[in-house]
Amino acid sequence: MKNFIELIVKKPVGVCMGIVALVILGVISLTRLPVDFLPDIERPYITVRTSYDNAGPEEVEKSVTRLIENAVSSVNNVKSVTSSSKEGESKVTIEFNWGSDLTSATADIREALDRIRKNLPDDADSPTVYKFSTDNIPVMEISFYGTENLSALYNLVDNNVLNKIEQVGGVAMADIKGGLKSQIKVDIDMNRLQAYGLDINAIVRTLGEENQNLAGGETYEGVYKYILRTTGEFKTIDDIGTVVVALKNNNTPIRLRELAHIYEGYDDKMDIIKVNGTAAISISINKESGANMVAVSKAVKKQLEKLNLPEGIKYEILFNNADTVNKSISGVLDTAWQGGLFAVIILMIYLWNFRTVSIIAISIPMSIIITFTIMYFMGVTLNIISLAGLVLGIGMMVDNSIVVLENIFFYRNNGYGKYSSAIEGTFTVSLAILASTLTTIAVFLPFLFVQGQTGQMFRDLCITVTVSMIASLGVALTIVPMLGARLITGKKSKRLAKFENFFNKYFHSKVNFVYNKILTYSVNHKNRVLIPTLSIVFAIIIIGLIFIGKEGFPVSDEGQFQAKVTMPVGTRKEQTKSFVERMGKDIEEAIGEDLKRIQTRVRYGSSANKGEIRVQLRDKSEGRKLSTLKYMGLSRKKLSVYPAKISLKLITSTKIMGNSSSDGIDIDIVGEDLDRGIDLAEKILVALEDVEGLKDVRLRRDDSNPELNISINRDLASKMGLNMKTVASSIKTGFGGTTATRMTPDGSLHTDLDVQVQLNQRDRINIDDIKRMLIPTSFGIVPISSIADIKKTFGPTAIDRKDDSRIITITASGEGRAMDRIMADVQSAINSKVFIPSGFSINYSGDYEDMQDAFAQLLQAIILALVLVYAVMATQFESYIAPFVIALAIPFGFAGSILLLLITRQTLSVYSGIGIIVLIGVVVNNGIVLIDYMNQLMHEKKINGDKAALIAGPRRLRPVLMTSLTTILGLLPMALASGEGNEMYKPLSIALLGGLTVSTMFTLVIVPTVYAAIRNRIPLKDYAAKDTASIENKANIEDALGDIGE
Repeated sequence: MKNFIELIVKKPVGVCMGIVALVILGVISLTRLPVDFLPDIERPYITVRTSYDNAGPEEVEKSVTRLIENAVSSVNNVKSVTSSSKEGESKVTIEFNWGSDLTSATADIREALDRIRKNLPDDADSPTVYKFSTDNIPVMEISFYGTENLSALYNLVDNNVLNKIEQVGGVAMADIKGGLKSQIKVDIDMNRLQAYGLDINAIVRTLGEENQNLAGGETYEGVYKYILRTTGEFKTIDDIGTVVVALKNNNTPIRLRELAHIYEGYDDKMDIIKVNGTAAISISINKESGANMVAVSKAVKKQLEKLNLPEGIKYEILFNNADTVNKSISGVLDTAWQGGLFAVIILMIYLWNFRTVSIIAISIPMSIIITFTIMYFMGVTLNIISLAGLVLGIGMMVDNSIVVLENIFFYRNNGYGKYSSAIEGTFTVSLAILASTLTTIAVFLPFLFVQGQTGQMFRDLCITVTVSMIASLGVALTIVPMLGARLITGKKSKRLAKFENFFNKYFHSKVNFVYNKILTYSVNHKNRVLIPTLSIVFAIIIIGLIFIGKEGFPVSDEGQFQAKVTMPVGTRKEQTKSFVERMGKDIEEAIGEDLKRIQTRVRYGSSANKGEIRVQLRDKSEGRKLSTLKYMGLSRKKLSVYPAKISLKLITSTKIMGNSSSDGIDIDIVGEDLDRGIDLAEKILVALEDVEGLKDVRLRRDDSNPELNISINRDLASKMGLNMKTVASSIKTGFGGTTATRMTPDGSLHTDLDVQVQLNQRDRINIDDIKRMLIPTSFGIVPISSIADIKKTFGPTAIDRKDDSRIITITASGEGRAMDRIMADVQSAINSKVFIPSGFSINYSGDYEDMQDAFAQLLQAIILALVLVYAVMATQFESYIAPFVIALAIPFGFAGSILLLLITRQTLSVYSGIGIIVLIGVVVNNGIVLIDYMNQLMHEKKINGDKAALIAGPRRLRPVLMTSLTTILGLLPMALASGEGNEMYKPLSIALLGGLTVSTMFTLVIVPTVYAAIRNRIPLKDYAAKDTASIENKANIEDALGDIGE
């Protein structure tokens, strides 16, 4: 090591060239780093969707869902299987163990599905497999408005905007929502259909067959070759009307226009969207996997600026996740330069030498540049977590450089030359700073074994802190001694000398005096100091853990939230629209001037009873008065006047963007009897009414769905040559509509329009219309009522299952209280007020389950971190005792973290838990410096532990305070941050700040006192002296043997 340092000091040109190369490489890497809000978290979920048209939930469960559940359960690494069977659709979600290879798992799932495909109903579609990806979540949504003609607006956006956005680099997909999409309607008159004895599905097939342009080979005439092409595509609506659908008895053609009204209408299956009360159309944009979100956003904005929209048509970006990323990253960078500035100020106060301070200050940007390079090659994105790791490291980056430079000063002031002082000063502390760096890095190794969202979330933080610490060590052992040999002269300006003398007189000297007094008292009265101090610390930890609130991942205040509205089943789209718009206005009144934008959206079809209200608030930088959660509370209070049968669920933007696998708190009622399960759920809902902080409590399933149960007489149908698929298909076409073909009318502004066939509106109003609908049989056309019984029934809208059992889920969200306290009250309320009958059980999942899993993982990480840090220190000191003494700083750090979290009203979350783990590797560094120097003194001066403590403490006070204060003040801006996304890194920095502050204060006293007490009883082993004695003894023995031989 010494030869290496000497080479570095005496070869400055090579070092400078290396610095230049690193800077260039770092800048290039920085420009190429992908930018995102959070690390890419690959959730171990695979979903299997299967369409089974016209089948009710119970039939879907029986014929499709259970078969798929049984098939996929045998796949390796499956943790849990949940499912939902709805009308016409089965959805099975397979959760794998974290860390599973999802590519391989997807292949295994498909193979399992292939084995059961023949057992699924003939009219069920093939199962489709989806792997969860954050790329499926839209990154932008753009609204277009300015005209009441929503059909023209839709056509404009579809033809002139959509394709241009899809051409932008990095855009994977752009999808239109809302508006009026033109459609060719073929409304069949049932009376005429009956009069002609025709089948509605036969008309669908005929239209598809007639609308064709087909190649017919080729022929020759003379020297010319002619391509044969049969042209029959529809050009106009009249072309559709002239299609012959059957022949009369006298072979006169029956044309479609004789029994249908054919016109250009609108697709009923479109959402209704309004922005700030104005009808609008939206485009949602998904980015490609791995694409830079910020770059994609900028490119889309540029493309929008180039649009040549008609007069009056405007666009507005409803939400842009890149804005959140930019604001969050900007906030982290602000805390970074502020923390760096504080660190430099502390150095200046202690050193009063611009040259010296500049040498140490250089270590910060150099370490960061090297970190960017490694991040690029390791595939780490530039996100709020990785940047938080850099900010955490800023204060610690200078620690190694401070220790090295301070030691170079020491040697220079004791008569060494500029080169020898740099070499000796660096070499003598090289092992100490290596050990302190390794202890800091060691606490991050356990995260390699942490599974789940916690492990994936903080992988980037671990990498950036680890790499930055290694980089700072490299800088301290290379650049600092090279520059120190040339820039440290020992000379200072007279003005700086005056400032230094002033601070030494009124600050440093007083601090040294007070510290000497305290340390002397502690060393001379060990029992009086140690027993009560350690007792108080452990009491603070125990009591603090009891009273501090606990939660998993705190909600980020990103200035937007969503209200999900569910009307009673069967509510028409128009009624839902009316209520949703009224609720939107109520939310506007609740928020007032801090409302930036509000979007309402009403679904269609079977989801026509559902709507969404998306609220965007003013930015914090624009003077927003309250947090997102506060405005959610005000909105919830305003909406509380609506009837209880209208279900409301308010969620934050983190849930909107898919960063959670749950709606919040989930209470699963497990049992096969759905009716008894619903009764039990209703009792639980009543029991939870008084739980403080529990909001939006509701059943996840909708009310019972009114159904018309059409029961086919299979024997009679079979005799008539009918099957279930034929009957169901006719009903679907008549009452739900079927797309027969597509066309582009001449002269129309619209392209590629669906041709939709269904019964006329007046012929599909009531049950009697279904009874008289005609079905083709081998004996002719017969009404459905002749082969089926039609009854009114009520069935479940969905049947949910988990791990082969039916479940009914109650969902809720927490507000104003920590998750653990809410859940404790929830469990107490259910246990005391609700009788759980046999055959049923209650499970708690959702965010609560995620929190428990995360804390279990963090506890394992803490234990492993303690073991690794101890191993590093034991190896350095070649002692089992010294690491235990140094580790006394850890409980002081824990106590400081818990105290500051309580004072700042923060919870013990995953983020603050990470801070506590990092603390383990940081707080021991001061103890390492003190114990290392005490060992040197006891070894070289042959003094006892008390004297060594009284010498080492004051001698190391200066570097300990310098390194601690630079780290503490480097964290301070992050702990006080109030910008976007601060909820993620603020608890982490507060935990570190409190722990490091308290541990520094007590480590300077407690650690040397305890070590002195131990070394007074168990003196330090002098291996060198033992080796010398053994050599002398060996020589004496050899001499004695020689004398005997003579």
